[in-house]
Amino acid sequence: MFQDFFSLWNERLYFYFLKKTKDGENARELTQLTFIKFWEYRSSLSDEYSLETQLFRKAKFVFIDWLRKEAILRKRKEAEAEFYNTSPEDTIHYFEAEKLHNALEQLPPMRRRVIELSHLRGYAYKEIAEKLNISVKTVDNHIYQALKQLRKIMSIFFL
Repeated sequence: MFQDFFSLWNERLYFYFLKKTKDGENARELTQLTFIKFWEYRSSLSDEYSLETQLFRKAKFVFIDWLRKEAILRKRKEAEAEFYNTSPEDTIHYFEAEKLHNALEQLPPMRRRVIELSHLRGYAYKEIAEKLNISVKTVDNHIYQALKQLRKIMSIFFL
């Protein structure tokens, strides 16, 4: 009985999927998957609707699931392409910036603040001193100590 049903609807279902996917291989796979799902859920078929209606309803859900999987695969491929199309220089700069950020995180809070204001934001020593209510000499000392510590930390990263 199922063989007769399959023979009756196989070609029509295949062309339904071919029209939607425009690919014969995908249409064959989706047709097979629909009949497999239809067979697996045969106990839940309803007498209210024709078998054709229920088959094409199942086909619709199979197609929606396939579209979701294709979208995920497409996003994954795009992400891989973007990653592999990144120039080596960009990748190196990214990793160096990340290492520098990690090194800055290891500094004591006041040294980190002073070095960020000086080297990352371009403040002058006098402006930093006024902003943090410390002397210019203390700013100079924090920067000296911070750079010394950063050189040490960064040399460990690059080994």
